[in-house]
Amino acid sequence: MRKGETIPEELRNRFVEKMASEAMPREQLMRAPNPRQVSDEDLIAILLRTGSHGCDVKELARRLICVFGSLKALITSDWRTIENRVKEYNRQHPDNRLKGFGRVKCLELSAAFELGYRRQRLTPEDLHNIKVRTSADAHDVLRPYFIADDEQENVFVLPLDADSRPICEPFLVSRGTTDGAIMHPREIFKHAIRWGANSVVVAHNHPCGNPTPGPRDIAQTKSLLDVAEIVGVRLFDHIVLGGESFVSIRESGQLSFT
Repeated sequence: MRKGETIPEELRNRFVEKMASEAMPREQLMRAPNPRQVSDEDLIAILLRTGSHGCDVKELARRLICVFGSLKALITSDWRTIENRVKEYNRQHPDNRLKGFGRVKCLELSAAFELGYRRQRLTPEDLHNIKVRTSADAHDVLRPYFIADDEQENVFVLPLDADSRPICEPFLVSRGTTDGAIMHPREIFKHAIRWGANSVVVAHNHPCGNPTPGPRDIAQTKSLLDVAEIVGVRLFDHIVLGGESFVSIRESGQLSFT
């Protein structure tokens, strides 16, 4: 625009409306006495910051949640899943695309979601004050490290001291596919020996949502028990998570734990 020219009224009005719509979610959060009273769309809109041509930021947030089916499905997704789901949606809806979702935006959303997720984890001080006496105790420590609705199996190991207290945070030792993950005893007990653990808890998830141990889970646990006896580090339990529940292989009585 040349010096001295004025902005057309229609363009100025569109700009004002756009700025107002993008500030509104932040205003909602500022004015709310409790952040839990702010809508899901407003919170996601604040993370998105700006909308796109023909779609204000709040509507963009609403569409993004709809793409995933729920807020929970969105905030438990990693950046690759967000990127792929948006690309797939855009292929199927060329006339109603979600614009502005490049890799950087997907990474920013994923980072924000991950920080919120990590709030659930226990601090080192909290861990030190816990005694893992039962499989439920072990589950309470390990559960926050598993992503809800994860489509891949993950294996974590929790080292315990002689008083059955966690020595450190659980370690991710393997990330597999939808129906399996490598559970090599070498990787399990490497962390136990490094931390001078007296015992370990092993946990993995079933993406299908059913925590019932399968034949392979039992066979892998038997191998871990055999190696545990050799290296002198007790296998306290192997728990399997699925959905909101879990199963303890030790408590199931299918194998003999010392």
